[in-house]
Amino acid sequence: MSQPPYPQQPPHVPAPMSPSDERMWGMFGHLSAIAASFISLPFLGPLIIFLVFKDRSGFVRGHSAEALNMTISVIVYELALGLVLGLFTLVTFGAGFIFLWVAWIPPVVFLVFTILAAVAANRGEVYRYPLIFRLVR
Repeated sequence: MSQPPYPQQPPHVPAPMSPSDERMWGMFGHLSAIAASFISLPFLGPLIIFLVFKDRSGFVRGHSAEALNMTISVIVYELALGLVLGLFTLVTFGAGFIFLWVAWIPPVVFLVFTILAAVAANRGEVYRYPLIFRLVR
């Protein structure tokens, strides 16, 4: 059996990231959820950053996973709240319509906590969102 025409390479090992790059991408993990919200896919930004950087940095992996969990949780909360408000509006023959302003609470809370998390990531700190489902680790 002959040798291959090229030398055997060891499996690709991703290069480690510098601390400033880790902080930057950790911050982008959170802010990308806000940016992707404009196309109605808030989970897309953190998911891409998680998949690209999960093997290169535990810090970026943690922040992007936390941002991804936050977006999934907010989607679940919004769907549940929409269902409850919709049923309440139907049961009260439309009088429940005045409570539809409550549907703005989860997105505003999402925005505030995402900004706090991005600032914490930029400082190099670990941030944990309150009241979320931690599905991605």
